[in-house]
Amino acid sequence: MDINDDLIRQWEPKVQKMVSNVYVVGLDRDDVAQELRLAIVKAAKGFEEDRGVLFHTYLHTAMTNTIRTLISKSQRLSPATVSLDAVNLDFTASLPSQSTEVLKALTDPTDFTIDVEFKEFVDVCGLDDIEEAFITLRLEGLTMEEITEDLGEPAYKVRQAVRSKLFKGVLNETQNAPWGNDTETGVDTKA
Repeated sequence: MDINDDLIRQWEPKVQKMVSNVYVVGLDRDDVAQELRLAIVKAAKGFEEDRGVLFHTYLHTAMTNTIRTLISKSQRLSPATVSLDAVNLDFTASLPSQSTEVLKALTDPTDFTIDVEFKEFVDVCGLDDIEEAFITLRLEGLTMEEITEDLGEPAYKVRQAVRSKLFKGVLNETQNAPWGNDTETGVDTKA
């Protein structure tokens, strides 16, 4: 069997159909689709016509196993999550006052402290409106394709700009931190 672009194009509708019916924690649909395309190539390399099995059947099994493997890996890697709504606030009396304030901020919908801190961080990193909107849409769980439609710009390009600026912002914050320069000893600890 010839392994080329035509092979991938021929089976792309099957890839899209399978991707539309599956969700893997920690992976975008594009990532799952790419894994399925790799499964096509591997299946074409391993397919033996003399075994009396149709390539479609062999390929379907390979793609299904790929999805099962991805789901299994994601379940092992992702920690168990607990909803903040399920937090029992009865134990707050025994917590230090700062912890109580944090819990209140997380459970009180009228507390805008988190929004203010996010805005300050965005300002420090120099994110523009589109980059800030990208982060917000990503946190809401939209796919990269949906974000591209909403923003009117390629989401992958915006994501790269955000990553670059966030990295620079974190470096700047670390360098300006009080522990960055030991003034008593004159030793510069900003390595």
